[in-house]
Amino acid sequence: MDEFFQEELSDRQRRRIEAACVDMWEPYRQSIEQWAPDCRIVYDKFHVMQHANRAVDEVRRAEFFRKGGRMRGLVKGKRWLLLTRWVNLTVGKRRQLNELFTLNRRLLKAYLLKESLDRLWEYRYEGAMVRYFKGWMDQLRWQRLLPFQKLAEMLLDHFDGILNYCRTKVALGVVEAINGNIKTLLRRGRGYTNLRYLLLKAQRLAATKIEFARRSPTSLLWSVCRVSASRFLQITGFEGSHMFLRCTGGTP
Repeated sequence: MDEFFQEELSDRQRRRIEAACVDMWEPYRQSIEQWAPDCRIVYDKFHVMQHANRAVDEVRRAEFFRKGGRMRGLVKGKRWLLLTRWVNLTVGKRRQLNELFTLNRRLLKAYLLKESLDRLWEYRYEGAMVRYFKGWMDQLRWQRLLPFQKLAEMLLDHFDGILNYCRTKVALGVVEAINGNIKTLLRRGRGYTNLRYLLLKAQRLAATKIEFARRSPTSLLWSVCRVSASRFLQITGFEGSHMFLRCTGGTP
C-alpha cells in the first residue's frame, strides 16, 4: 500500500483524498496516516458486521457443545439462519428461529445484539451515534457473552473511524458493490496474470454498473478494500462525471 501511494499518486492527488473506507486492518490505517494525513478513515460497516456475525457463530458453537440431547438437535443446522438479518427471513424461517430462541436465551441475546448493532449507521449526528453505541454496550452487562465482549473492545479501539461516518458520508453500498465487482472478475477470469488488463476490465465494469454514483466536481472519495485470496488495493475516486478505479496487487 505504501508503494501504491508513493508511485501511483502524486502529492496533489494524495492531498485531495478526503476519506478512505477501509476494514480495521492496522497496516491500512498506518499507511493512510503516513501518506494522506488529512484523510479521514471510515471503517467499513460490512466489515464490522462480519465481526458481529462471527461473534454470533461463536456463541452458537459454544451452546451446541454446552447443551446435549434435544437442544443440540435444535442448534444444529441453524448457522445461516442466525447470520441472516431478520428482515430478510421468510415467515417459516422466523418461526424456526423463534422456536430456538424460546429454548435458548443466550442465542436470542446474541442475535438481538447483532441486529441492533446494524442500526448504528442509521445515525447522522455524532452525539446520537455515541449515545446509541453506549446503550448497545450497556446491553452487554451480565450477559456473559465473551465473543461480544471481545467485539465491543475492538469497536471501542476503532470507534473514531466508525464515528467518521457521521463526519464524512461515504456511500458504503457503492464501495461494497465495486468490491463485489472485482471479486466477480477474479472468479470469472480464474485469476489474471496481467494486472493492467484486470484494471481495464474493472474500470469498464464500474463505469457501466455504477454510473449513479457520481459526485459534485469538487468532491473526491477514496475507498480501500482487500479482495480475494491475494491482497488487492481498491481505490475508487469520484470527480465530476468521471469515476476512477485503480488496483494494485500484493502478496497474500
